Amino acid sequence: MHDKSSPIVKEFLLESFENLSNINEELTHFEKNSGDSELLNSIYRKVHTLKGSASFLGLKVLQHITHLSENILDKIREQQLSADSTTVDVLLESFDACIVILNSIESTGDEGSETFDKLLEKLERLDSGEAVEIEDDIIINDEDNHEIDLSFKEKKFDEDLMSSLNELEDKIFAKPVNAKNDIEEKKSSDVLKLREEKVPVEDTVKNIDEVAPGKNSKLRDKIELLKNELFKKNEVEVQDVEGAKVEISESKGNLVDSVVRVNVALLDKIMNVVGELVLNRNQILQCANQDTSPELSRLAHQLNAITTELQTDIMTTRMQPVGSVLSKFERVVRDISRQQEKSIKLNITGKETELDKTLLEAIRDPLTHLVRNAVDHGIEKPESRVANGKPEIGTINIRAYHEGGQVTIEISDDGNGIDPEKILNKAIAKGILSKEKAERLSKKQILNIIFSPGFSTAEAVTNISGRGVGMDVVKSNIEKIGGSVDIHSNVGEGTIFKLKIPLTLAIVPALVVESANETFAIPQISLVELVRIEEGEDKKIELIHESEFFRLRGDLIPVFRLNHCLNLESDKELSGDINIVILNAEGHTYGLIVDQVLDTEEIVVKPLSKELKELSIYGGATIMGDGSVSLIIDALGFFNTVGRVSNQKKIDGTEKAGEKLVVYNDEILLCTLEDRREYGIPLMLVNRLEEFKREQVEWSGNSPLVRYRNKAMPLISLEKILGIKTPSILDGTTETIPAVVVSVRGHQIAFAVSEIKDIAINQGPISTETADRDEFVGTAFINEKTITILDLFNIIDSLPLKQVKKEKTHGNILVVEDSQLYLRVQKELYTEAGYAVCTAMNGSEALSILDTEKIDVIVTDIDMPIMTGWEMIRKLKGNTKYVDIPVIAVSSIVSKKREEITRAGFDFCFDKQQNGEALKIVNKLMEL
Repeated sequence: MHDKSSPIVKEFLLESFENLSNINEELTHFEKNSGDSELLNSIYRKVHTLKGSASFLGLKVLQHITHLSENILDKIREQQLSADSTTVDVLLESFDACIVILNSIESTGDEGSETFDKLLEKLERLDSGEAVEIEDDIIINDEDNHEIDLSFKEKKFDEDLMSSLNELEDKIFAKPVNAKNDIEEKKSSDVLKLREEKVPVEDTVKNIDEVAPGKNSKLRDKIELLKNELFKKNEVEVQDVEGAKVEISESKGNLVDSVVRVNVALLDKIMNVVGELVLNRNQILQCANQDTSPELSRLAHQLNAITTELQTDIMTTRMQPVGSVLSKFERVVRDISRQQEKSIKLNITGKETELDKTLLEAIRDPLTHLVRNAVDHGIEKPESRVANGKPEIGTINIRAYHEGGQVTIEISDDGNGIDPEKILNKAIAKGILSKEKAERLSKKQILNIIFSPGFSTAEAVTNISGRGVGMDVVKSNIEKIGGSVDIHSNVGEGTIFKLKIPLTLAIVPALVVESANETFAIPQISLVELVRIEEGEDKKIELIHESEFFRLRGDLIPVFRLNHCLNLESDKELSGDINIVILNAEGHTYGLIVDQVLDTEEIVVKPLSKELKELSIYGGATIMGDGSVSLIIDALGFFNTVGRVSNQKKIDGTEKAGEKLVVYNDEILLCTLEDRREYGIPLMLVNRLEEFKREQVEWSGNSPLVRYRNKAMPLISLEKILGIKTPSILDGTTETIPAVVVSVRGHQIAFAVSEIKDIAINQGPISTETADRDEFVGTAFINEKTITILDLFNIIDSLPLKQVKKEKTHGNILVVEDSQLYLRVQKELYTEAGYAVCTAMNGSEALSILDTEKIDVIVTDIDMPIMTGWEMIRKLKGNTKYVDIPVIAVSSIVSKKREEITRAGFDFCFDKQQNGEALKIVNKLMEL
């Protein structure tokens, strides 16, 4: 038995009735168009949601029916079962049964006495692939089952008649008497509360069909009249009171007089009208600015003020606290954690944060999926947590807050985290990506695989998860409303999902720009700043690897010319100033070069037609002040689309030149200094990452030292080396000092940093053209950010350190490596060890060097352009002149392809982090 007045039960019923009403229509459409996979996925997700909700509430019959229905739909998706009329009939019957169960829950609080044995037998037979016979016993949903019988027996006209009438009056005022109105009132998405002091609804809105108690005396008069008429008639007709919808409150004071309930459809209509008013306001303001009449100007500005105030108030009425959605997760977490025998504490902050009602409804399902996954996948069993040194009770935090004109909702847990290796293996097994592509993915890209349709790392399908339904819906639903989803996870530490959602979709401030005489609107939420490059200074835009970049206060950001991207012809960009609109979308900062920046304007977002809606670079359209239509640029969609096209052009251009695509896999340690910028250090130079206590730091004159492995080791401030004016962390008061310990040129040195961020894979070339000082190797684009790579060799050369005596040259080494960074590191390594080093950047160059130089040992990478290590080893082993030269492979793919590398003919193989081990082998070979 469930409390039918419970908020979570009410929410469950509202959601389920709505989903089922859509499913029946969608299923009949799918029967006619069985090839529509998108429609089938929509039906499947709704059934999955219904099953999950039934599981939470312990509704066993409903759960059993929906679980079997889901299995059948899954078989249809996998083409193991055809969606013939028999299958559709059984599914429709199962959905009708679900409605019967929901009606029972609504009226009595339980599922009722019906067990649906025949239906379950049909579903089980279909699920097992057996034939099913359809009988004429399909349950028909009775639409009139919500009507209240108001007829009275003749003997009821006695002294207790008035008490019965009063009871009837209370019931009428507490609940509608018509089934359709009843269902409408249940839909929380249809009703909002308005504060009277903010919006004088009674003065401005007509024909509201729901009125608060005390506001409609006519209704009271009707009831009194009804009481009198009942003495003359033996029956009350429903139509006398039909449509009277009121809300009763125990409080008879100010609250009743200050609150009304308004249908959201009506509020949406008002919002649309206000939107049109805003458009007209913009046109009038534009006309007034072009007219010299002071009276017209005064009236236009007065209209502007009134429209703005009305717009603000209407938008305020649509805002609701996110707590109305977040609060239901208390029960969700409690029920699932008890079912799975887990101990979980849920913390919710920011319930008062407000969001547009439409957006609030749109994020309900995505948030539910994320919370369920946090409980099911994230938090471990108590015994497992204790064994790993964690508290027995797991923690899930939900935090909502305003940030940069958006609402951010974070869902974090301190559980298992997401294992990138497990995701990769599953993705390869399911054919989502190839092994070759998997090797080139960064950690962030690997984590984003979980948003692929049908992807799941769960070992078994349960009532809660495991079918791969949910995460793709989370991302698509959030992106549909102009939001974004970001994920951060560390194995053993936990996972954080960050949802960024716009405050409203209806009316947004935008920057209006022009390119090739066409106007475009860019929502200001994505705008960072505007930059103008004066005529003659166009060299500030740098061309690096056929892509344009602009250095913005030290950071190198990509820039795109809007005219080129959209194939628009314009003469304006050939001369004059250059206007760059700096945009940010999900952490991607880039510049958009336009012909002109016109103005800022509040725009009404209109959806695109079906012919244009697939173009992700546009977020909609709007009508400008002059009556023209302008497209709205979606900052994230534009970046993703242009980035793919740009990359494809590079690939196509390389292939035309007869070259192979270069794949870089430089591992870079990312850290920040006190200027808050990120810097990169080649990981192969890093010995250890340490955290020294401040009291461990000793001083020799002005030079800080730390005791490390019984030796005094210099602790260097990178801020001072790089000339950064911000004080170093060594000058601060923090208890600990993060440090990167490196071994270069015979010196072991610790570099103090503010924070060690991550280890990332650099999949692109390092641009040495951007190195404007000796301490920098250049810049690389890592995780969609421009990272400055430090040149530790030059930095150490600049330090007043005692010179280490070099060994005498006693052998010739050929180092083959396409990455300039690793090539330099390895050359330094073998030079310090006393070898003469020749270098090549691919197998072809290496073979040319072998023709002219005497080489004792070859140390080579495998994945290289022009000629790979695989091709080079075949040529070496097939040539009697070179067959006896030892070849050592040093590559990032060694751990995955060790056996294949050995079979190919390489004498030894090491990972790129094992340069020291490779050097030991070289030393032994030279001793032979």
